[in-house]
Amino acid sequence: MDFEIIYQKAKRDLQSFGNKPINDVGRILNTVQLEEVPERKVMETTQKIYIRLYQEKGRGNLNQARQSWVAASGNNFEIFIRNIINENLNNEGIVAVKGDHLRKKPRAQEIVRFLTLDARRRCVQTTTGVWPDSDIVVLSKEQGGRLKVFALLNCKTSDHARNDAVLFWALALRNNNIKYCLVTQDLDKKFVKGDNEASSLRKKSEAYLDRVFSTHPSTTECSQVKKLDFSRTDGGKPLFSDLRIWRQEVVPNFTDEPIDEGVLEGKTLFG
Repeated sequence: MDFEIIYQKAKRDLQSFGNKPINDVGRILNTVQLEEVPERKVMETTQKIYIRLYQEKGRGNLNQARQSWVAASGNNFEIFIRNIINENLNNEGIVAVKGDHLRKKPRAQEIVRFLTLDARRRCVQTTTGVWPDSDIVVLSKEQGGRLKVFALLNCKTSDHARNDAVLFWALALRNNNIKYCLVTQDLDKKFVKGDNEASSLRKKSEAYLDRVFSTHPSTTECSQVKKLDFSRTDGGKPLFSDLRIWRQEVVPNFTDEPIDEGVLEGKTLFG
């Protein structure tokens, strides 16, 4: 991996760097994945390019560059996806929240109870609650103000970070009418090939998940597997479009007034 070559390619592709930091992260991530940077180096390389560009473009010093990177990306893929959803959909009444964060909020306890599955322990004949493997919970409000969840997103970088657990949760939650999806960088290319060349994981995911969203530039799309192309300004459109449709299906009397995570505290920055 020649960092300087990758950096110069990213620099050429980001002439307007600095106008929308979250979009900048996505475009750099796309460039890095195109160059097939080793899995463990993808986010690290994206970060190095972002921070260097920030300074070279005269946006600020090293500390300011690091702060901007953290605000835009959160240092990991899951937070980047959550940020980009909120950046684009908060104004339409859709908010993406970290799953573990949601569980700690008093106003979300009804949702937490709804999503928690009963697991019957045969040895001791007791029942315990099991929280789904959900990195991101996507919510909206009904006209009366009640919060409702309509989608869960499992964010992973590669297959060894997923295994078949995501498929289990997709089946376990199916009766709850909650959409369950995988958002992946697909760094080991399990979702690149489609049709008859599809991997075993892709075949199972097409069958059981509501959707797979991959940021890998070589992804072969089908009705169940969509590519997020962050080299384009509308690169997140497949994800945003599905979330809008699923909100309509699960929360038919939704309100599209602006929302943010403050709603979990009984308030919102938008008023």
